[in-house]
Amino acid sequence: MNERLRFFVSGFFIGIAELLPGISGSTVAVAFGIYNKIIKILSNIRIKNFSGNLSEVSSRFHLDLLLLLISSMALTVIFFSKLVLYFYTNYNDLFENFLATIMIIISLIVVKDFISINKNILLFIGLGLLFGYLINQIPNLEISTNVLFLTLIGFIAFSFFLVPGISGSAILVTLGQYRLIIEAVAELHFFTLIPFGVGCLISLYLMPKLIDNLVDKYNKYLMSFFSGLIFIAGLNLFF
Repeated sequence: MNERLRFFVSGFFIGIAELLPGISGSTVAVAFGIYNKIIKILSNIRIKNFSGNLSEVSSRFHLDLLLLLISSMALTVIFFSKLVLYFYTNYNDLFENFLATIMIIISLIVVKDFISINKNILLFIGLGLLFGYLINQIPNLEISTNVLFLTLIGFIAFSFFLVPGISGSAILVTLGQYRLIIEAVAELHFFTLIPFGVGCLISLYLMPKLIDNLVDKYNKYLMSFFSGLIFIAGLNLFF
C-alpha cells in the first residue's frame, strides 16, 4: 500500500479505535506499520524545530503524511462520535456491558505475550489492578467540568493514546469522564473541549520522547501494568 494511503486509512481506524474504550489507536498504528514513524515525528516537536522555512518544517515532520493521518482521524471522530453517543445514551446498560467485555478481552490480549510466573510481570499486573481500583475510589471524580481538571484529563488520556495496548478512551472510562468528553465531541461543547485539548497538546509536547524510551526499554512491564488497569476498568463497568 502506498505510504500516504496507508496513513490516511490508518487515521480512519485509529479514530474509530479511540472512540471505543479498550481499543488502542496506537495498537492500530502498530498493525499498519506506522507507529514507530509517528512516535519519531512527534518526538521532534520542540520549539527550536519550528522555523520560517516551511519546506524544512514539512520535511522534518513529514507533514504530507501527518496531515493526512490527523484529518482522517478528526473526520472519523466527529462523524462516529454521534453514533457512539446514541448507543451510550439509549442503550446504556447494553453498551457498557459490551465495552466492558471488549476491555477485559483486550487486557488479556495485551498481556498474553508476557504472562509467566515471572514475579515482576505479576507485580506490574497487580499494580495496574490496584491503581485502577484506587482511581475509582476517589470521591467526586465521576463528572467534572473544572478547567484544570479537564486539562489534566486531556494530558493523561493523550499520554495513554501514545502507548500501544490501551486507549485514551479507556482511561476516560476509568476516570469517569468518558461520557462527558464523547458528548462534548458530538455536540461541539467548546468549553469542555478547549481545556481538554490544551491538556492533549501539553502531552503531545512532553511525552513522545519519554514514551518512546520507556516502550523500548520496559515494554513488557508497561503492557502488564496497562493490562491490569484496563481489566479493572472493565470490571467497574460491569458492577
